[in-house]
Amino acid sequence: MNADDGLISYLSIVYELREARVDRMDSDAGPYCYRGQADMTWKVRPSIMRDFKPDAESQILSELLVEAPGEFGSDKSMLDKLVRAQHYSAPTRLVDVSLNPLVALYFACNDDSVEGVDGVVHVLDFKKSREKFADSDVISVICNMSRLSQREREEIKEKYKEFGGSGYAWSEDQKKDFRSLPAVKRLMQFVRAEKPYFLDVLEPLDLRKYFFVYPAKNNKRIIAQSGAFVVSGLLEYLGLDRSKGLGVDRIIVPAGVKRDVLSQLDALNINSRSLFPEIEFAAKHIRQNWTV
Repeated sequence: MNADDGLISYLSIVYELREARVDRMDSDAGPYCYRGQADMTWKVRPSIMRDFKPDAESQILSELLVEAPGEFGSDKSMLDKLVRAQHYSAPTRLVDVSLNPLVALYFACNDDSVEGVDGVVHVLDFKKSREKFADSDVISVICNMSRLSQREREEIKEKYKEFGGSGYAWSEDQKKDFRSLPAVKRLMQFVRAEKPYFLDVLEPLDLRKYFFVYPAKNNKRIIAQSGAFVVSGLLEYLGLDRSKGLGVDRIIVPAGVKRDVLSQLDALNINSRSLFPEIEFAAKHIRQNWTV
């Protein structure tokens, strides 16, 4: 669907999709969120999957924690650390989404590196079973996979192939075998470092699912952007629409309406100053308003 006439057209499509969702609502209906991208051809995937060397994820995170330990001192979980790292533009396994369709529309229109290209807002309709909160054990496991090496993650993937992949019901013996992998044992050590009570009852199939996560509201930017995240353990973002855990719609934002849409959003106080509450973004927004 295309938002050919700008903001009003976009909102009409948003309401149409929401009404259709209500009509088909079932007991497993979960979170409904949006992700805006300035180029409609870009895949939905985390920043760590964009042209980085093997082991980049674990090494970048380790170096960042060593360089700025004070910045992460108040973070209690690996999810908190990843959120903060992403806040400072480090690549992570988190995919940003918003509960506010206007915020997603802003990101679909505002990107100086992309001109004359149609943008897109991905509308993600998660099942209730894929909804998690910041303190979830499953999310702790998935986020701590960022500490594993590429070789360790490949070891886990190979075991999946051996046991028939994610569409196969594993026996208890297979699960026990999986949990005995050296890579999985090391992963459990990281999880227990933040959750000493955690039992070694990892459900292997959870590592191949997409989950929607409500983060703790201890970050100004998350609050301003009505932010949340999509995460996956083994990071195989071959297409979210292939997942049984969520539905995906797309709203195309034509390149020709982007400038007008940004002006309309600014009138509603959806701009860089409101979405990025740090002072450098406020200064940039004010400067732009006074530039001849």
